[in-house]
Amino acid sequence: MTKARAIPTIAFAIFLATITATGAQKSKRNAAADYFPLHVDDFWTYRNTSGDGEYSLKVLSEEKQTDGSTRYLVEMLSGVKIDSLFSKTNGWVLMHGERYPEHEGMESKYEPAKQHLPNPLVAGTKWEWKGKDVTQTDLQEMNKVIGFEKVTVPAGKFRAMKVVSQVTGASPFTKTYWYADGVGLVKSKTEGGKISYNWELVDYSFKKKAEK
Repeated sequence: MTKARAIPTIAFAIFLATITATGAQKSKRNAAADYFPLHVDDFWTYRNTSGDGEYSLKVLSEEKQTDGSTRYLVEMLSGVKIDSLFSKTNGWVLMHGERYPEHEGMESKYEPAKQHLPNPLVAGTKWEWKGKDVTQTDLQEMNKVIGFEKVTVPAGKFRAMKVVSQVTGASPFTKTYWYADGVGLVKSKTEGGKISYNWELVDYSFKKKAEK
């Protein structure tokens, strides 16, 4: 009798172990999602869809802080050079400052740090920011994560998360971004008045096989 009861007990224990392991694997995959990867020497190249412009991003360095976080220096080259400082902590990509090293005095420090992007991205997430940009113009941003979309750009095909940012200030405009897990920004669009810019990822240093 005791032996008979032991069989279903063992089976149930195996079932629980399987469920627990599966849940742990799913949690690990979710925790690993990274829509804003930052690794020293990684770079991304973008091109205007009109074919008349190109810019690149490169992670130049990383530096440990006394609070245990790491700050990453990211250089943008687009005719002019722009340096930005980022960190990743508590589910956020934070921007600590940006400057134009070739133009004296053109610099912004964000204290507290600007919430640049939630990471990982989850559909429905909203956040706001008010402050001054590098030109000392007052801005307000209303941001929302919309959801996944299939995106095709020169660098490949991606399942990307769409983020919309409504920016008000001297000249209101809307920015739309598409971020792919493990890759970062793959497409962006800026619209406002007569302004319309569309940028697409052309190449990146750690390129992997594009999604089918």
